Amino acid sequence: MKKWIYAVCVLMLALSVSGCGSSFEPSVTSMYVQKNGKVTYAVVESFEKEYYSLEEFQTMIEHEVEICNGSYSEPVISIERLEVKDGTLYLLLEFADAEAYSSYSEEYCFAGTVSEALDDGKSFDMLFKDAEYEERTTTEVTEKKDNHVLIVQAEGVIELEMPVKYVSNNVEILSEHTVQVMPIEDESEYAYIIY
Repeated sequence: MKKWIYAVCVLMLALSVSGCGSSFEPSVTSMYVQKNGKVTYAVVESFEKEYYSLEEFQTMIEHEVEICNGSYSEPVISIERLEVKDGTLYLLLEFADAEAYSSYSEEYCFAGTVSEALDDGKSFDMLFKDAEYEERTTTEVTEKKDNHVLIVQAEGVIELEMPVKYVSNNVEILSEHTVQVMPIEDESEYAYIIY
């Protein structure tokens, strides 16, 4: 799949300044992860009509979604919202799970329990911090195996349905349910959010 989301964001940012619970109402480009593993990705960017046609953009998105859904026995991606309001583009794509998101965006994403992550060979051997920014050990953050964990490589804002408990050192906690993944340059590095 093409990295169209990234390309669109880069193009829009080059032309204009970016527009700055289960009721996910994003004001910036971000990801929302539910407890059941569903992922919603939102693109919120300035949309200059003289450079873009909403109809052409919609056709492109629908085509990309159709191609990706064709790889599965039943649809795993749906377009929840696509509109331009007051010069801002709002696109919300809902994915059945992190695997579907990864397949479509070509960005690594794992969502599951700590137990599932450990069984899958994910390493928690790194520094973590809690909501008070106190350091936590690998043993502490993996003690409760039924806690959920999101593992990503792409920078950006992530909102979670459940409160954030621990994050790796490349993640900033913005609020009880929201984090910011810092830029990751090392291909072997991942960001961990435990909730």
